Amino acid sequence: MNEASRTDPLLSVILVADKFKRVEAVLESFAGQTVANKIELVVVMTTAADTSVRAHIEKKFYSLKVIDVESIVHLAAARAKGVRAATAPIVFIAETHAFPDPDMAEKLIGALTPERSRVIPAFRNANPHSGISWAGFISDYGGWVQTLPAREIERAPSYNAVFRRSVLLEFGDRLDNVLTFGDELYLAFRTRGHVSYFESAAGIQHVNISRLGSFVRERYLAGVLIGGYRSARWGLMRRLAYAAGSPLIPIVMLFRMRDGVQEAWRTQSLPAGTIPALVLGAIIKGVGEVRGYLFRAPESAEEGMTGLEVRKLAFNAGEES
Repeated sequence: MNEASRTDPLLSVILVADKFKRVEAVLESFAGQTVANKIELVVVMTTAADTSVRAHIEKKFYSLKVIDVESIVHLAAARAKGVRAATAPIVFIAETHAFPDPDMAEKLIGALTPERSRVIPAFRNANPHSGISWAGFISDYGGWVQTLPAREIERAPSYNAVFRRSVLLEFGDRLDNVLTFGDELYLAFRTRGHVSYFESAAGIQHVNISRLGSFVRERYLAGVLIGGYRSARWGLMRRLAYAAGSPLIPIVMLFRMRDGVQEAWRTQSLPAGTIPALVLGAIIKGVGEVRGYLFRAPESAEEGMTGLEVRKLAFNAGEES
């Protein structure tokens, strides 16, 4: 335990990975937080680290807790294990490829007022020299870019955000499904009246897929999983209706991205291939959604998407295929 603090941890950071080597850079980012001595690091992992590695990491935080699991597929279920194992009243669900500014955690915690259940930081593209990277960034995080004003919002990611742990624990066993790539958390928060807030003063850099083959696969699998999650709670007729309306899906996606596109275009010098990649990504994701609506999501889709999420830096470096 870090001797700089003898009180309870203020924040638990949940990170899922296959091995410690995969997350060394991200852990350094969190170790550099202004409130690092108040952070309990909870790592859900399939490969055990030796004692010396764990001791080296632990001394940088309030404490370190390692949850050994046989598999991190499904990723949402692995994250839920981390939330349940955490002890701080506030949790941040981290990714292996998203790097917080030194004061991000402190600012997010400060913005989590009693009436709010979740606070989202402002995102920046960490690898902005590729049109494919920008397409992925705008598609996934365009609604929460750094130049937008702080405000209450309805839609927000289920990771790279702080939550009141008590709010997440209210979902019980459903938490495994709520923390997915789809709209499960958005619907659950809306039904229960939870408030989400975008804190533009808290910054985080997000690395995005930059290789075409990996980008196509990522967009397709994301669509399959979203369609599969929805089909699990929808009746047959609604699933068929959405599949029949599939030509409209990319149009709806692009319409929802309009604010992110406009803001990025206004404040950034976007590579020439950004817009074609955005359109291509929306079409491919739409095809994936139809597959999910009609046939549900196979286990291979969960495995593939988990691999892309956890090993994104390796895919960008050409070390994975």
